[in-house]
Amino acid sequence: MMPEFTDHLFEQVIDFVKSAGDSAFDQWRSFDVVEIKDIGGDLATNLDREIERAFHGLCREIFPGCGFRGEELPDLRTESSNGYTWNIDPIDGTKNFANEVPIWSLTVSLEKDGTPIFGVIYNPVSRQLYTAMAGRGAYLNGRRLSFKAPTDPARMQLAIDFFMRQEDPAKKARQDVLLAELFHSFYRVRSIGSGALSLGWLAQGHFGGYLSWGLTENKFIDVAAGLVIAQEAGAAVRIESLDAGSSVLVVGSEPICDMLLALANGPGAL
Repeated sequence: MMPEFTDHLFEQVIDFVKSAGDSAFDQWRSFDVVEIKDIGGDLATNLDREIERAFHGLCREIFPGCGFRGEELPDLRTESSNGYTWNIDPIDGTKNFANEVPIWSLTVSLEKDGTPIFGVIYNPVSRQLYTAMAGRGAYLNGRRLSFKAPTDPARMQLAIDFFMRQEDPAKKARQDVLLAELFHSFYRVRSIGSGALSLGWLAQGHFGGYLSWGLTENKFIDVAAGLVIAQEAGAAVRIESLDAGSSVLVVGSEPICDMLLALANGPGAL
């Protein structure tokens, strides 16, 4: 157990995530869009900002000295003085949320020197609560998870997240080639709009692999908790630099990770 923290304090974080998620669910039909982020339609709601601000207040109160990074409010970001940093995406899948698609979640994680060591993901619609701490296993609603997925890609569903909206023709061409290779190699390829839930479902065995191509530091907030949960359930996690400022992240069995990285770094790779 980490000396700076107690189980009671971690339970306070879990309770916050559940309470904030249930409150967001109750307000699902009465939110306000406060920002349209880009031409793709990514957006932020008043609930994103309210939850993030409230969690920042909790962290300042019970975790002094820890850094803080949120998805929505850069002015709240602080550097760590003890090596630990809290991350929050108050609604991962805000576009789904805003369009009444029931695939969205709250996700919170704790990093030690850049490595995620504690994670919580909560889907208020399905009441799925995923938790994990490094070395102590991963759990769904208190039931321990064990990642057991097929290793044959032709019998497997793959979850993907592609963050790059390419303007460079060469990068766009490589992205198109990779997507075609993935669709050819796997039984199904899904992009559900929530990296956090993709990794939670992978930990359950619903997905056999996960690939995030073009992952940026800011978007790492979305998946950090899911990486702890997937890894503690028994999945391998690999990340490699893609180009300046972005990475390729793969999760699954070791053979599937090898395959996904080979495809990402294959002929014509960046």
